[in-house]
Amino acid sequence: MAQVKKNGMREAILESAFHLFSRKGYTATTMADIARGAGMTVANLYVYFDSKLAILYEVYQPWLERQLASLAASSRKFRTPRSKLRRVFIGLWGDIPSADHSFANALIEALSSVPEGVGKSNNLLAQVEAFLTGLLADILPAERAELINNDLFSHILWMAFDGFVINQRIGDVRPIDAVADIMTDLLLGKTD
Repeated sequence: MAQVKKNGMREAILESAFHLFSRKGYTATTMADIARGAGMTVANLYVYFDSKLAILYEVYQPWLERQLASLAASSRKFRTPRSKLRRVFIGLWGDIPSADHSFANALIEALSSVPEGVGKSNNLLAQVEAFLTGLLADILPAERAELINNDLFSHILWMAFDGFVINQRIGDVRPIDAVADIMTDLLLGKTD
């Protein structure tokens, strides 16, 4: 007999998973932990999700979209391209990696443990890179826009994000303000 999905259970699973991934990490969190937190059995959990990675993506993507939207909104409050760029880099490499007990590390941890040959299950990376390219294009003066005319620069920024996330999780925190100044100078040119 097929299991019937109940209203609210999917949300309970996602809430439980977010709490556990944020505090314990991806690897240390089990499907049994998630099910227990959601008030169900592991067998019932599999009615809603076929893997722990599927649950993580379901939680991670909207979380990251909110983080990036907040970053974009906060950068728009600044007046100059230099101050806007600094805000983007500080948010990207400082604020988001430290948010919610370094929750961003859960995806890096998950992807590092995926068996070889198993690809990513969605296009989150491409979406993030396109978002960052658009954000930077809105900030940079026209004469500097050619530096980011494709998503490769955003790819570099996001790969750096992964490193900052890992270092945040293990407590190896660098002076993000200084890093933001360097990156801003690289994109806009150094000012005296």
